[in-house]
Amino acid sequence: MAKNAQDKLTRPSARDLDIYHIISLLPIMPYHEIADLCCGVGTLSVPLGKAVYRGRVTAFDSVKANLTVARRELKNIRLSNVKARHMANEKKLPLKDESLDGVMASFFKQASKAPSDILGEAHRVMKNGAWLALMEWRKDYTDQGPAIKSRISQDECRAMAEDKGFRFYMRHDLSEMAYMLLFLK
Repeated sequence: MAKNAQDKLTRPSARDLDIYHIISLLPIMPYHEIADLCCGVGTLSVPLGKAVYRGRVTAFDSVKANLTVARRELKNIRLSNVKARHMANEKKLPLKDESLDGVMASFFKQASKAPSDILGEAHRVMKNGAWLALMEWRKDYTDQGPAIKSRISQDECRAMAEDKGFRFYMRHDLSEMAYMLLFLK
């Protein structure tokens, strides 16, 4: 299967989710430094960049073709506080320890070969008191998306994050297809 076709199976399109509703649920301040892990084509990176107009967003993805699309969009809209970077090694993000105010990881379970490692790295690069938002497919939604066996339940996602040292903060049902869990470091 082609990588773009695979990406469509693992990520809903922007029109399937209310992106600005998602952004409104995050504890973002205009000056925050944020990472968007497993960013895909930058669907959330652009609104995150607009929300942190005095801060910065670093968008990471392991698929270079996704980053090309994201960079093109960022250039077209002249959004200079968002940088798209290749995530060559999920076990070591090219960021300093305790340098971020927040991390967004959308559909990371399917997009990552090692989702637990991504959460460990997120914990390393986040400041104390920083937030982590994990967005994933609901297991009971079967109309589209990845195979049910490759999805992660809310309880499993919460346990995975708590095992890496995060404290659960809040849960949001974004739609019939996705949920978001918020954590604090």
